[in-house]
Amino acid sequence: MQENESITLADGRTLAYGIYGSPTSERTVFFFHAFPSARVEGRIWHSAAAKLNIRFIVPDRPGMGYSTYQPNRTLLDWPADVLALADHLKIQQFYVMGLSGGGPYTFACVKSIPKNRLSGAAVVSGLYPVKLGTAGMLMKGRVILWIGPWIPGLLGSLVDSMLGTAARNPDPKVLEAAMKKELATRTEIDQRAMIDERNWPAFVESTREGLRQGGQGLGWDTKLFGDPWGFDLEELDADIPVTMWHGTEDVNTPLQMAQKAKAKLPTATLHTLEGEGHVSHAFFHQEDILRELVGV
Repeated sequence: MQENESITLADGRTLAYGIYGSPTSERTVFFFHAFPSARVEGRIWHSAAAKLNIRFIVPDRPGMGYSTYQPNRTLLDWPADVLALADHLKIQQFYVMGLSGGGPYTFACVKSIPKNRLSGAAVVSGLYPVKLGTAGMLMKGRVILWIGPWIPGLLGSLVDSMLGTAARNPDPKVLEAAMKKELATRTEIDQRAMIDERNWPAFVESTREGLRQGGQGLGWDTKLFGDPWGFDLEELDADIPVTMWHGTEDVNTPLQMAQKAKAKLPTATLHTLEGEGHVSHAFFHQEDILRELVGV
């Protein structure tokens, strides 16, 4: 693993990233982390990616981890950062994948990156456009999507007050204690997956890194999640394969959203995973997800 890499973008910003799996493989996946999270979420996928000979690259979004905050950014700014990183690493063709809050950024790449560069995309427990409806979503998730577009700074400060102070506490157990309280609000299957000793340390550290700079970047994420995305799903290039994976017990981003998105993406594939929650299949079905994405 190479976890603390970075490049300087044309506008002077730092884009930080980690490399997991097989570091020199030509088969490359750019993975877009969840919320709140950062590049070290890639640790969770490292073993599966290495087994399948996949280079798994995870960039920090602006304002998270070590990536510079980008004022007034849009979802469609992200593909340019991804292409800049791919060019820096001399990667001509690649795949993209997003988990949860990384989903909108995955679709933005399908919208903007030409098919001679982008070979396919996967969205795991993705967040979809709010206009598709939020029925079945936990109230805290609905509130974030409702108020994020209006007061992202305040919402970022709120997230930071709940977890950020703990994340930056020199005693690492302080964040773990705060996260275990939040864990109790999740479905049983998600709790079991996340608290597993193989997964919990990476989950904690990715949250810690996501809050390294405070809540400003996270707050802006919520604005982009709840606002119109700047494109419609129907506009996506049907020649770029898209696969979606969603658990039937997901209450963070309910299955109904994925099903409505699939109706707008007739060439996409939706895998419905019976009994799985929001993140459990990201732990339990990694090889299946990666195999289908890259075709191995």
